[in-house]
Amino acid sequence: MSEPPPDQPLVWIVDDSPTERAITVHALGAGYTFEEFGDGADAVERLNTRTARPDVILLDWVMPGMTGDEVCRYVRAHEEFSDLAIIMFTASRVETDDVVRGLAVGANDYVAKPFVPEELRARVHAVLRSKELRDAANRERTRLAALNRLGRALFAAGADVPRILHELVSSLQGLVADGCAIIVLPGDLEPIAVAVHRADPSAAMLSSIATLADPMIHAFTGSDDALAKLPPLYHPYIQQYGLRGLAILPFPVRNPVQGVVTLTRDGASEPFEVDDVAAIETCIEYASLAVQYALRFEAERTARARLTAVLEHAPVGIIVAGANGAIDLANPVAVQLVTGIETAGTLDRAFGLGTWSTPDGAPIARELWPFGRGADGKAHREQLVFTPPGGESRVLSLTTVTRREVDELAGTVTAIEDVTVQHAFAVEREQVAAFQEQMLGIVGHDLRNPLNAIVTGTELIGEHARELPRIQAVVTRIQSSSRRMTSIVDQLLDVTRARLGDGIPLSIASVTLGPLVQSLVDELAPTYHDAKFVVLADQVRGVWDPERLEQVISNLISNAAQYGDRTKPIQIRVTAEAGTAVVEVSNSIKDAPIPAERLATLFEPYRRGATSMSAHRKGLGLGLYIAHEIVRAHQGKLTATSTAEGTVFRVELPIRGSHY
Repeated sequence: MSEPPPDQPLVWIVDDSPTERAITVHALGAGYTFEEFGDGADAVERLNTRTARPDVILLDWVMPGMTGDEVCRYVRAHEEFSDLAIIMFTASRVETDDVVRGLAVGANDYVAKPFVPEELRARVHAVLRSKELRDAANRERTRLAALNRLGRALFAAGADVPRILHELVSSLQGLVADGCAIIVLPGDLEPIAVAVHRADPSAAMLSSIATLADPMIHAFTGSDDALAKLPPLYHPYIQQYGLRGLAILPFPVRNPVQGVVTLTRDGASEPFEVDDVAAIETCIEYASLAVQYALRFEAERTARARLTAVLEHAPVGIIVAGANGAIDLANPVAVQLVTGIETAGTLDRAFGLGTWSTPDGAPIARELWPFGRGADGKAHREQLVFTPPGGESRVLSLTTVTRREVDELAGTVTAIEDVTVQHAFAVEREQVAAFQEQMLGIVGHDLRNPLNAIVTGTELIGEHARELPRIQAVVTRIQSSSRRMTSIVDQLLDVTRARLGDGIPLSIASVTLGPLVQSLVDELAPTYHDAKFVVLADQVRGVWDPERLEQVISNLISNAAQYGDRTKPIQIRVTAEAGTAVVEVSNSIKDAPIPAERLATLFEPYRRGATSMSAHRKGLGLGLYIAHEIVRAHQGKLTATSTAEGTVFRVELPIRGSHY
């Protein structure tokens, strides 16, 4: 007999009377597929051929040969047939005991002959509805059991991605398919292909059709239909196993991994139904989540391993604490620097590991202890001295920052560095620098009086030795040397005032810059007789210290004459710009411009250019530093630029002096 059309229930009519069978077919009408048997033994034999099973059996109770009672007992005795729906036909005068016995041996319902067609149809419909509900419940129970097994298997697989995929295809093949294969594309994972088939342990032929394709669900009426609709790639598989259903679905349903799942239902099976596809998608979703968990687990494991390696080999100590102060981690350097931190347990207990003080020796109270600070979200940096019991003191530099998770305080991270040596060097440098500055002040102050006496004495001698040329020459040299020494002493005193005191003192008076500059040029011209000076001065008046300004401008003009190209004029320009007096001294360069790195330190003390080092070794390299400090004392600015066009020193002074 041909296969029943889809969606039409298959009804077996088992009755020894052809007339009764015809009446039954007519009573049920269209919408059913019928198969008729004249004897119970024929029906039993047909069941055992494993062909299409009936949805309901209409069984005459009294038949020659194998009776309806015996057929019913046989069906219920075999598990594979035990769920078949059976309605028995009885005679109109059948005893109640016979009906009870028929229901007891497995009949689902009965209809008395002669029957009313509407009653027969109603009872058949009721039995079919019951069967549909029972089948749906069985499918759901099977699906849930399979999902439960898959869930346990995926949990056991952990982060083993190949095992996860194998559990997926095995579960799908056992639940809804004859064959299942998966291909994972290369990306976050290495390419993986897994396939299982009910009839072929190697699944070689299934693997040959498990390729990348657009997602779709196919249903075929038979192998010929599949051959006609699918490309040649699938034909060997169809010819070998037949094909009723083909499902191609993406794996997973979200990034980062991409792959394809291929499922088949072969010739002896039915096409995939909606419930089947739902079960497949649920299994794929489970496996997808398991794969993504495995990827995250592996990424986190790798990140943890890297972080552990970094912390163990970090050159600084790291202490990680929770919001409650519990110490979660202390790396080896931290354990070395803060003796006992690994067993303290909390930051509060760590305070008792030794004595804590500031670098200047002041004890630190527990409530001011800096460990664990940072709840305000800012980085806190400070130094303190830690002295373990019976151990040497260490100067530790601490940097504490906050750890936050989802905008909530999760704890702190403290970086610790041993700066004992650096601190000792810094203290020593400060002491040496202070001593040097004090010595400069002392030397400058103590030398000034003897030098003044020498200058005064030579002046007196000079007045009486004009008629003695040889003595006059000696006196002149002594006076020149004394003035130069006095200048050096004055510079040393200015440096000392600038660096140790309140800055260079000023004697403020009203000054007109133009005449002051011209007077300086007139004084310096005889010294640099081969240089040409050009003064371009506006009438700019302000309140400044005239002697100090003369010192600044004289130094700039002298430098321009000494280091510049004397074949070209040295220009001194005086202007006023937006309430600021500007004096610019510019000269053409003799060789190359001043390098940028030298310009950056030009106004630091004891700095001299390369030219001055070879040609003017008598200076201390303090002139520009003192000039800069004098301008700064006026709340002004001194800058320098040097290009191939020339070198320019620019002095900017506020004109109004009320702020002094």
